[in-house]
Amino acid sequence: MKIFGKFFLYLSIASLFVSIFLSLSGCAMLGSSSSKTDYYTLEYDPPQLTGLIALPFIIKIERFYASPLYNSEKISYRKSDFQTDEYNYNRWETNPAQLIAYFLYRDIKQSGFFKGVFSHDTGYAATHSVSGTVDEFFEDDRGKAWEAVLSLDIVLMAENEPDINKRILFQKKYSSRKPCAKKNPKAVVEAMSKAMSELSGQIITDIHKSLAGKM
Repeated sequence: MKIFGKFFLYLSIASLFVSIFLSLSGCAMLGSSSSKTDYYTLEYDPPQLTGLIALPFIIKIERFYASPLYNSEKISYRKSDFQTDEYNYNRWETNPAQLIAYFLYRDIKQSGFFKGVFSHDTGYAATHSVSGTVDEFFEDDRGKAWEAVLSLDIVLMAENEPDINKRILFQKKYSSRKPCAKKNPKAVVEAMSKAMSELSGQIITDIHKSLAGKM
């Protein structure tokens, strides 16, 4: 009986240690298995443009597209030539093409220079449309300081022009590089916001200039 009593005592102690070990291992695995993902968006005030009169045209912002290299919510970066990479836990709130299209729509609308400004999914008719491609949208780590790189290809078209040769009013590439205050994703987003603010002002000015010539 004493032998059986010691056996059950040892078995109980062993089971207790096993339970504690499994509990601690489970907690450790739970704590390390999931990492928090941070989501970012552009943030800047609409460009303040002056000296331009309001025009009687209605602008529609078409769906934008992104280069295959940047057609992802993950924030892209480059550390060397011929090589790209992405952060695992730092992402844009949405695809860069949708992000750029929205902010350009917001800025053109806020400018007050046109009779109406609508997005592509509203179904409203427009006199002119703006479409574009996000050619570059990344963090460049190849220099001494990180930079946010943004390049857009923008097309302005007349919607009611039957002559296809006259339909495209202009196609132009816009590019900007802005230094990052620090070497972290948040600083990259801040710099990218400055780049978008700069390009947005240029695009609005060019659209206005092109349409003012049609008056």
